[in-house]
Amino acid sequence: MMNPLTFDQLKTGDILIFSAASDSTSQAILWLTNSNVSHAAIYDGNQHSIIEQTPPMVRYYRLTLGDERFRERTMYVNRLKPHPDSMEPVIKAATVYLNNKTPYAQSNLYLLGLILLYKKIRPNTLVQQVMIKIYKKLIVEISNYISQHHTPEKTPMVCSDFIYQCFEDAGEAYKLKIRNGVLLNSTLSVTPDYLSPLDRVIDRVIKDSSGQCQPTLTSPRDLAIRQPPYETAQELGQELIEALSETEVMSSQDLEDELALAIQEFAQATYLTQGTEDKAIPSLLAKTNELSNELNIPHYLSFLKVKEAFFVTPEDLLNNCENLMKLGSIIL
Repeated sequence: MMNPLTFDQLKTGDILIFSAASDSTSQAILWLTNSNVSHAAIYDGNQHSIIEQTPPMVRYYRLTLGDERFRERTMYVNRLKPHPDSMEPVIKAATVYLNNKTPYAQSNLYLLGLILLYKKIRPNTLVQQVMIKIYKKLIVEISNYISQHHTPEKTPMVCSDFIYQCFEDAGEAYKLKIRNGVLLNSTLSVTPDYLSPLDRVIDRVIKDSSGQCQPTLTSPRDLAIRQPPYETAQELGQELIEALSETEVMSSQDLEDELALAIQEFAQATYLTQGTEDKAIPSLLAKTNELSNELNIPHYLSFLKVKEAFFVTPEDLLNNCENLMKLGSIIL
């Protein structure tokens, strides 16, 4: 058991990582990341308030013992080392995203889940069929978000990705150093030479000299005419659980054409909706251009491939960051 702490021992800029709630999303995060934590926030230091990325956008939240949202959950406290004289640059960066009402990246969370799912299992045909529906639903949701919120200049993030980016924006002395993160941990993979769906799609595109493998989406307007699967997100989640429990003969390494197309269209939708004003974008685009030229593939595929490495999980903040020291925990 970690060293028990009190709120009085917290300092501005501490990273707070929370054990999972009982909802299906939190439980899925636990299974996919082999972890016991599912959410993270930054301690603001102002009357026990935290800054967190949670649906629908970045916000302040006052944290108290017995809080209904976090009741009986464990809050782990990590602190940057060596600790700077001031954590104001981190709080300032977080406040920028707060004031800009940076949206929560529900689609990024789903994408992270799909990536990790393929690292843990070799999906059968039934699983692939559900995956196609999920990708198609995400494409339409991304389009609807743009049309309803009119914020294409803002890049959505998930909770831990938001924290990582705030420390990155604060400057070199604050940058978090992830080592052997969840996404890059080869021990999660089915086999050492197992290719992810995205890697296999890229391989198909590289080998396809006719260009038949490439979809035709060019703008968010193209996405708006798409019809999503009729199932709700909860129903699709249940379908996926049932498909995972099937003992059907596993599918071959070759991706079904429909799944390959769905992945490419999701990559295009993600690429089309990236913000142009966020600090992370120039670095992402530079890496995207480099990989696209190297592999001779469309930018939307190389962008999604590069972006895989930018996903940070709550587990990474808790256990895989070499310049964070573990102080202890608080039972809420």
